[in-house]
Amino acid sequence: MAIDRLIEMSRDVGALRGNLRTLREEARVARETREEAERRAQALSSRVRDLEAKLEMAETNLRTILAAARGTARAETVGDAEMDAILAVLKGGGDSGGS
Repeated sequence: MAIDRLIEMSRDVGALRGNLRTLREEARVARETREEAERRAQALSSRVRDLEAKLEMAETNLRTILAAARGTARAETVGDAEMDAILAVLKGGGDSGGS
């Protein structure tokens, strides 16, 4: 009877060791997946910051160019609605009345 119990417990230990190996492997894969997702998120966040900075520079340059085209040194004279319309045309998505 004690020998049967010992054999049964040995089987349980073997099963538990197998489960432990499987769970460790799953945890490792999950950790690697999380780390890769964090790296991608950081890279994308950096890219967004770069693009936002470029957008700010482009908008400032556009306001300066528009002000120069009007013959005035004040870029503040360009309204937001006019800026949006110009940006839409430059992006290719704007339909001006002439086309």
